[in-house]
Amino acid sequence: MVLRKLYPHVKVLNVYGDLEDGSHSDGRVKNPSSKSLRYLVSPKVKSYKEKKFTGPMAQHSRLRENPQVLKTAISFPWPNS
Repeated sequence: MVLRKLYPHVKVLNVYGDLEDGSHSDGRVKNPSSKSLRYLVSPKVKSYKEKKFTGPMAQHSRLRENPQVLKTAISFPWPNS
């Protein structure tokens, strides 16, 4: 919470996974916990965007390998490109 005062120009992209197996999680982190980042940073950053990914490739350790996540992360700083 201290850091949110230091970065008013930052754009935040919060990606999280849902295995859609009834756990409401990526297998490690519950979705409500992932979504709580908004509360911590959104009032003090330039923008905040949240994106949920679903299915087997949305497992916590596989998110970084998910082509959809990579595409979203790469295009995030340049949304109109």
